[in-house]
Amino acid sequence: MPIARSEARPSPRSVGALAAFATVVLSACASQPQYTPAPTVQASAETDPVPGYGDAADDPAIWFNRDKPAETLIIGTDKKRGLNVYRLDGSLRQSLPVGRMNNVDLREGFKLDGRSVAIVAASDRDRNSIALFAFTPGQPDLVDVADGVIATGLNEIYGLCMYRSPISGQFYVFVNDKDGRYQQHELLASPSGDRVTTRIVREFRTAGQPEGCVADDELGLLYVGEEAAGFYRVGAAADAPADLVVVDRVGTGRLVADVEGIAIYRQAGGDGYLVVSSQGDDAYAVYRRPPPNEYVGRFRIGDGQVDGVSSTDGLEVTSESLPPPYEQGLLVVQDGSNTAPRAPQNFKLVPWNEVQRALGLER
Repeated sequence: MPIARSEARPSPRSVGALAAFATVVLSACASQPQYTPAPTVQASAETDPVPGYGDAADDPAIWFNRDKPAETLIIGTDKKRGLNVYRLDGSLRQSLPVGRMNNVDLREGFKLDGRSVAIVAASDRDRNSIALFAFTPGQPDLVDVADGVIATGLNEIYGLCMYRSPISGQFYVFVNDKDGRYQQHELLASPSGDRVTTRIVREFRTAGQPEGCVADDELGLLYVGEEAAGFYRVGAAADAPADLVVVDRVGTGRLVADVEGIAIYRQAGGDGYLVVSSQGDDAYAVYRRPPPNEYVGRFRIGDGQVDGVSSTDGLEVTSESLPPPYEQGLLVVQDGSNTAPRAPQNFKLVPWNEVQRALGLER
């Protein structure tokens, strides 16, 4: 005997509810940012990993050796241990176990003890202070030159970048706190002339948590990131108004939180590009260097000679001509997941001509 079957038919009310729900879903999907395509570039080399697993490597700086470009150095932070100095082939040259260094930057030409030196500044999370080191081309080992602990009074020091005024020639360090506070410190030689101290010359803040920042010395501008919101432009001079101008925001299809490292590819006449880490989707957004900082495009770093890159914190770029394959410059980025072979975090080296090719940039 056949079994009687009944078909459940949706009521007009349930059909209407489903249609309304579908409309809401489609509307929400339509409102999501449509991300600009991100072509893939490849790194050509990588640094030795930091010693320990976990969230450790963070931010790099590049020192260009004008006399011997092949001896250019990369300085990277290990926020569990200190600073590491790498050669262009990625091998470790010097390791300084000086504490939890978060961000790092450098400037050349500081007068110290009768010599012109390169100053390296790093944000020290152990002491909420500014760590200061110096070196010269003839003696490229980093040496501590801070006049004691350069205390900031910040509760959780985080990001850092340096600036040299094109007018006065004075050197400055910008540091920030996770609560949004920024300080601008002027670097000064100590009375003895062989150490470096600072004095605070300006303070301002972002609404949310900052970290990455970069100063454009030639144009007198500072770019600051607010991790969950976007990044801003402000005058870098000590007496400039602290008026933050929005350059770009997350949710536009160009940046995905967190907004992390920011770097400048400098070209003659104030031309060049800003490179910003869009950490939330493992990408990098590129903008024109001159204000209003027009958006150019975005890219990712995929597998190639070395493994691809994800979750980048800090980055740095130089336009100086280096040995092949870096004739057009070098981009160095932190890799949040070093996978081939699996190892602690490190930094990847990307020839700038890879970015030029991917985005059709002018040479």
